[in-house]
Amino acid sequence: MKGGDTLRTGYTHAEYDRESDYWQDIEDAQRAQIEAQKNLSKAATNDKRNQTTNTGILPQEDAK
Repeated sequence: MKGGDTLRTGYTHAEYDRESDYWQDIEDAQRAQIEAQKNLSKAATNDKRNQTTNTGILPQEDAK
């Protein structure tokens, strides 16, 4: 139960709250996953740039 909420009477309100929280948790997890993927992609891009900048050449696996 969230802070400040009082116990509600009636099964439908409780069910609605649980289902609403369930879907909100799924949305939050999806947003977090997308954000993590963006950050990983950005880090990989920055790492590639750093490898090229530091050595002046690409790593062997990229030299095709």
